[in-house]
Amino acid sequence: MAPAGFTQEIHRALQKGVPAAGVLVIFAHIFFIGADLGFPGIYLPDFIRHRLVWAAITAILTALSLTRWGRNRLPIKILGFLIILLCGASISTLTRMTGGSVSPYWTMLMLTFFGATLLLRFSVTEAAVLYLLIVLFHTGNMLVVAGDNYRSAEFLTSVFGIMLAFCVSLTGNWYIRGLQLSEFQSRQSLAEANEQLKASVTELEYKRQQAELRHLQNKLDLANDLHDTVGAQLSQIAVMAELPRIEATAHLRALAGATLENVRNFAHILKGEERVATLSAQLKRLVHSLRALGRYTVELHLPEGEIRLSDVALLNIDRILSEWTANVIRHAHATAFAIGARSKHGRTLIWFYQDKTPFTWRGTAERGGLKSIAMRAKNIGAQVHVRRMQGGAILVLRTKAPRQQADS
Repeated sequence: MAPAGFTQEIHRALQKGVPAAGVLVIFAHIFFIGADLGFPGIYLPDFIRHRLVWAAITAILTALSLTRWGRNRLPIKILGFLIILLCGASISTLTRMTGGSVSPYWTMLMLTFFGATLLLRFSVTEAAVLYLLIVLFHTGNMLVVAGDNYRSAEFLTSVFGIMLAFCVSLTGNWYIRGLQLSEFQSRQSLAEANEQLKASVTELEYKRQQAELRHLQNKLDLANDLHDTVGAQLSQIAVMAELPRIEATAHLRALAGATLENVRNFAHILKGEERVATLSAQLKRLVHSLRALGRYTVELHLPEGEIRLSDVALLNIDRILSEWTANVIRHAHATAFAIGARSKHGRTLIWFYQDKTPFTWRGTAERGGLKSIAMRAKNIGAQVHVRRMQGGAILVLRTKAPRQQADS
C-alpha cells in the first residue's frame, strides 16, 4: 500500500494531468480532420460530425475535471479514465469508418496508451484495466462491425502492434511509478533528517539558554538577598549612628560584622567574572548565532555610537533577549528577523521583530518565559510589550538612561 503522502502526490499529478490529456484529445480530434480527406470515397460531413461530437464530450469531461467536485480524488480518477477510454473508442470507430484494419488510424491507439502513461498517474492495475478495455473494444469493433478477416495480415499486424503498445505502456507505467515512489521516499528521508538536525540544534541551544538563565537567576537571587539583608543592616547602623549617645556598641559591632561578612561572601562569588558585554556586542552576538543556524534572514540596526547602559541593565537585557530568542525559535516558525536599538531623549529602545506568528502581549504574565522577561524588565525599571506588525510580531523594550538607572 502506498504511503499517504505519496497518494496525495499522485492525486495532485492527476489534477494536472487529466485536464492536459483532455486538451490534447480535443486538439487531436479537430486537427486530424484534414487527414480524413486522404481516404477515397468518404463522406466528409460524417467524419466532421463524429469528431466534433467526441471533442464536445471530451470538452465536457475536461471542464468537469477543473471544477471543485471534479478535483476530488475519486472523480478526477474517473474523469481521466473516461477521457482515455472514449478516446480509444473514437479512434477505433474512425478506423472502422476508413477501412478497418487496413486503415492507419489504429496506430493512434498506440499514441493514446503512451500519452496516458506519461500524463496520468494511474496504478499499474488501473492502467491495465483501461488499456485492456480499449483493446477488447477495438478488436470486437474490427471483427464484428467492420467485418475484418481475423486471419488477414492487416488485422494480425494491428492486433500485435496494439498489444505491443499495451505491454510497453504498462512497463513504462510501472517504471515511472517506481521512480516517483523512490523520489518521494528520498525526499521524505531527507526531510526527516533535516528535522532531526533542526531539533538537535534547537535542543542544544535551548539547553544552553536555560543554563545561562539559571545562572543569572541564581545571581539575581543572591543580589536580592544581599539587598534585603545588607540594606536592612545598613539602615539599622545608620539609625544607631545618628543617636546622640551610644551606650553599648556590641549590637552595632555585630551589625557591622554581619554586613561586612555578607559583602565579602557576595564579592567572593562574583570574583573573576568578566565585565558585561556592551549592548552592541550583545546584539551582534545574537544576530551571529541566529544566522549560524542557517534557517533565518536576520537584519541588524544599530546607531553609530555605543549606547551607554549600566552593567545591571545590560545583564538583564541580555537574558531578556536570550529568553525571547529561545521562545521564538521553538514556537514562532519565523523565517526572518530584524533586531536593533537606538537611544533618543534619554531613553533606549530595543526591538526584536519576527515575520510570523503575530500576537500581542502587554508586558504582564503569571508564569513561563514571559513572566521571567517581565520580571527582568521590572528589575531595571524598563517597559516591555509585544504587538502585531506586518504579519508577525515585534518585541519592544524601553529602558531608562544610565543616570536614571543609577538613581532608581
